[in-house]
Amino acid sequence: MDTSALTGQVYLPAMIAESTAELNRSRSPEFKREVIRASRVSGVENNVAVAQFTGGMHGDVNFYDNYIVLFNARFASPLSEYGRAFYNYFLVDSSYHEGRKIYKIRFHPKRLATPVLDGEVNIDSASFALESATARMPRGTNVNWVKHLVLESENQRLPDGGWFRARDRISAEFSISEADSSKLTSFLGTREVIYSDPKIGEPIPDEIRRMDNNVVVEEFEPDNTSEEYWEQIRPYRLSDRERQIYRMVDSVKQAPLYRNIYTVINTVLSGYWNTKYIGLGPYHKLGSFNDAEGFRMQLGIRTTPAVSRTVRLGGYVAYGTRDERFKGGAMVEFAFKRQLTRKLTLAARHDVIQLSTGHNILNENSIFTSILSRGDQRLSMVDRGEASYEHEWRQGISTTVGLRMQHIHGNRYVPMLRPGGGDPLHSLNDATVSIGIRLSKNEAVFRRPFDKKYLGSRYPVVSLMFTAGIPDLLPGSPEYYALVGNIRYRANLPPCGYSTISIQGGRLFGHIPYPLLKLHEGNGTYFYDPHAFSCMNYYEFASDSWVSWFWEHHFNGLLLGRLPLIKRLKWREVLVCKGVWGSLSPKNDGSRAGSGAPLLFPAGMGSVSTPYVEAGVGVENIFRIFRVDCIWRLTHRQPLPGQKVQNFAVNLGIQLKF
Repeated sequence: MDTSALTGQVYLPAMIAESTAELNRSRSPEFKREVIRASRVSGVENNVAVAQFTGGMHGDVNFYDNYIVLFNARFASPLSEYGRAFYNYFLVDSSYHEGRKIYKIRFHPKRLATPVLDGEVNIDSASFALESATARMPRGTNVNWVKHLVLESENQRLPDGGWFRARDRISAEFSISEADSSKLTSFLGTREVIYSDPKIGEPIPDEIRRMDNNVVVEEFEPDNTSEEYWEQIRPYRLSDRERQIYRMVDSVKQAPLYRNIYTVINTVLSGYWNTKYIGLGPYHKLGSFNDAEGFRMQLGIRTTPAVSRTVRLGGYVAYGTRDERFKGGAMVEFAFKRQLTRKLTLAARHDVIQLSTGHNILNENSIFTSILSRGDQRLSMVDRGEASYEHEWRQGISTTVGLRMQHIHGNRYVPMLRPGGGDPLHSLNDATVSIGIRLSKNEAVFRRPFDKKYLGSRYPVVSLMFTAGIPDLLPGSPEYYALVGNIRYRANLPPCGYSTISIQGGRLFGHIPYPLLKLHEGNGTYFYDPHAFSCMNYYEFASDSWVSWFWEHHFNGLLLGRLPLIKRLKWREVLVCKGVWGSLSPKNDGSRAGSGAPLLFPAGMGSVSTPYVEAGVGVENIFRIFRVDCIWRLTHRQPLPGQKVQNFAVNLGIQLKF
């Protein structure tokens, strides 16, 4: 056991990591390349993700930036050009260091509605450069889960008179409770970076220049695991406490407390309860209910990296008490490379799915969807086989190639009627091949053996997908072509929060039955889906050419944080506006008799040639987890024949955000 320098409480060390790296960087042209020469981790698996984190790519504390981004929270820097909007400053002392006069300036936050700091900076009187800084997150700051945070920075003066970093240190305590007297488990983390031997103005070697920009790679030197090697290259000495941690930290993983906490957190985040070799889940799909199946029971399994870090097998089986039918699916993933993804996925399923839905995974056969359903469920039985291959050429550029064959069955919820006499079509076939590209710049990516999570970029992320329907590969499968593009961007607008913007557009060419058209993303639940329309029903609108937009602005408590009493709740306000504008070719418009469409539209479905728009307001960070939105439908408020229109919706969301 050890004692926290932040709170004085005892804690159990669980992981210690070190890495040494060579960093090359230039401003013009913009270039950044980090080569990790050695890395070792004790307590968790030694993987690239940990090496990247300890190598300095994440959590870069630069007091000269307007905002210091840590844990997805943007702390206003005391040296920001907007600093006087957040802080009061006080000149408290002056001293001499190495013959130079240093000003000591204290800064205190004006308010705690947005992430701010409290501390002092030492400024060189001759150059006005930052010599050192110490800052804490004050109690009551509108940041979740972080109970304590301390930032320390020291700069060094170079022989030519310039300044460069010498040391950065971050210490943080994470906890569900903010009370220091709480007996709930807390997690403490400390990260320190030492900058040695800086060289300014020297050209970057050509062999480094030829490498990809803004990428961390491992090029380990010989014997990089020996203690003698680390004693030689380390610019400081480990304390006796740190040496003891190295000796005993691996055994901590066997402690019941550690194992239980790790299992619970991993299950909540991944959805699977993992044994050593098998994961069971997802837990939110173990039981659900809907009109077509009645009560649905589902059990899924997949292998863990302990079985193989190259191949992962998975599958599930489900049964509905009303239709008395078994469903299921299986998947195999081949991860040929992880640092730059090379991955082949083969999947097959026989199951009921919602064809017109957003991207929220909770929309499909989830207990949350069942509990929060508005009663608008139109599931279709689908037999589907897919193969896809992702090839990441370099950081920020990846392509995918896919083949899909599916058999879609009609039912009383999603009927398939031929034009003319309205004779039913029991099913239709579809076979497609697709190719897509995704482009991003300076995007942070967290990589696991088989999965990766995009952590965002300061620049727009663009994706483009081309799909071709292969005629008669399956009996009666149609020939058609689709081109769909998407742009996503997070715009930081300090001090007024940030906006997330997503714009999608597409065009379909061919004679297409309506289940293969663009079925715009309705939401049949009270669960909030940022990429679906809250007041739109399933199968309400279809298009073969369209453009849609999804815009949210998060004020981060800028307004509510100023109200007495309310500001203690740390609620944060949100504005929402979503819309779509599309059209249908006469040959695909199944809402009109004699149009020549392959299938008639279900009752109430039509075109969105008049733009559909909805807007609303929301409050997030309720009890640090929940979000509630009130959404109003601004257009298409009068129902079509056979249609029910929802002009107002209240949505509930669950978020885990700092």
